[in-house]
Amino acid sequence: MLEFRVVKSYGHFTLDVAAQVGAEWLVLLAPSGSGKSLTLNLLAGLVMPDAGFVRGNGRVFYDGARGVHLPIRRRRIGYVFQESALFPHMTVARNITYGLPRGRDPRPVLARWLRFFHLEGREAAYPAQLSGGQKQRVALARALANEPELLLLDEPFSALDRRIREALQWEMVRLKEELSIPVVLVTHDFDEAQVLGEQVAVLEHGRMLEMGPRARLFAHPQRHETAHFLGVENVLPARVLHGVDGTGHTGVAVGPWALEMAADPRFAPGDAAFVGIRAADVRLAVDERPRPNLLPVVVSGMVPTVGTNRVQLVPADGTPLGSDAALRSDAGPTLTMLLDDYVAGRYGHGPGSRLTIWLPPDKLFLCA
Repeated sequence: MLEFRVVKSYGHFTLDVAAQVGAEWLVLLAPSGSGKSLTLNLLAGLVMPDAGFVRGNGRVFYDGARGVHLPIRRRRIGYVFQESALFPHMTVARNITYGLPRGRDPRPVLARWLRFFHLEGREAAYPAQLSGGQKQRVALARALANEPELLLLDEPFSALDRRIREALQWEMVRLKEELSIPVVLVTHDFDEAQVLGEQVAVLEHGRMLEMGPRARLFAHPQRHETAHFLGVENVLPARVLHGVDGTGHTGVAVGPWALEMAADPRFAPGDAAFVGIRAADVRLAVDERPRPNLLPVVVSGMVPTVGTNRVQLVPADGTPLGSDAALRSDAGPTLTMLLDDYVAGRYGHGPGSRLTIWLPPDKLFLCA
């Protein structure tokens, strides 16, 4: 178990974050300058917090109120930096076993992590003779060799090309099965957070916007700021029409649209909120089958991407096809959907086209 609250101020910037995690992977997801690397340095003891506490595995690493601050050497923390930070004058073997206690046989430890990270045969190599991916594997092996109680990973794959980065991410998935300690990874990469995170915390300007299980956070963020940051293309102001009804739905108004969605007991009739749905979940309705949330819309713009098109939609209001008024920017809420090239070509959809879309109730979510 790791639990912490760390506070640190530098001029006009104040970091104040708190979390509690078990033997699982916590991903701190944030853009540059939000304080995610600073959080790791505070947990490691590289930087002294102004206030708060850090507790792990039944031990107090730091407690500002009690004046406790364990030095780094007594914390048993593994730390992997953005750059591998290997000792250039040491071989792979010496780098990995550097922190082992005197008198301990390094051979079984070395063999285990060389095998796990596919570094067999590179024991005598020096860092200058390794690729970027190999250097980070050595850095990971070194951090794990001394059986840490906590592992901290500071964007360890950000400097690598995409192919190598994805390969190392899958090695981290395997590593989860080897470890039963808290792991804190900081990144700005959404894919990395979804692959590796069990708990995900979104940071912004030194504060934690939201934290929760990975699947819930990405599918149903609780705050509209989180939804925007996580790349949800459609986050629209809404008003709650009715709470949970007999069908188990909550009703909301978004501009001229009345929508039904999965029940959300947090909101009462009349509450202001935001409705979110990802562009990939906005569906083109090509049949007359009745269902909730069928909306007549007009295509107000299309941007082609590889194999698909990003399509902007506004409410249809009876304006004649081809009229400039049908494409005006103030026609109401704007939705974004994805439409693949085949469908767009088959049905001839383009700017000014009228079509009907469907918003599946289970893909819509409410946030504050």
